[in-house]
Amino acid sequence: MLNFSYGWAIFEIVKTTKAQPINEGFYHRRTPHCCRCHRPIVTVAYTGISKSAQTASITSELKQWHKLFEAYKAVNGSYPAPAPSSPAMSGGPGTNALSTYCLGTGFPQSAGAGYCRAANSTATYRATETTGASLITQLTTVGTPPKNSAKYVYDTNVVGPHLVYNGVTDVRLYSIFPPASACPSGMILGYTNANRIDCYIRLDYS
Repeated sequence: MLNFSYGWAIFEIVKTTKAQPINEGFYHRRTPHCCRCHRPIVTVAYTGISKSAQTASITSELKQWHKLFEAYKAVNGSYPAPAPSSPAMSGGPGTNALSTYCLGTGFPQSAGAGYCRAANSTATYRATETTGASLITQLTTVGTPPKNSAKYVYDTNVVGPHLVYNGVTDVRLYSIFPPASACPSGMILGYTNANRIDCYIRLDYS
């Protein structure tokens, strides 16, 4: 009885991301346990592609938001205010999230509301989706915000993108990425652990 050798098929899946027919010339006798070796390799390859695609999507969206902020500044002479008044006091309802504003719509729902930064109505670091409404309205005057984009939740309940208002000259556009050794090009590391990496673009007030 012949057992298949999966080594060549594994190479083709990793190289082309789609299974190729196994060449009959590569069939030969193998002990049964070798047939199980292909599963971890295929899983690792698929996970890598998935994370890469997610990172590319999140990066593209955050850069779109950044371009809109810069376009608004070019037209109006300043960046849009996060809220009509008292920006630092008009953010999310949670403790330590008073200066967080969601960028976009379609965030994960919890207790009937959408939340960014921490997508859970009981989490400490959280902001309701509606906190970014004023920003979206202002940015719409210079372009089309990527509002209802795909949302990726990491580390149980952390999701972006969102704006963090640390002061009148320290405003950051954050997003959350799958775990990596560094942030995408042009972004600054805000936080990292085994489950995610938080990266941001700081608006230029110079």
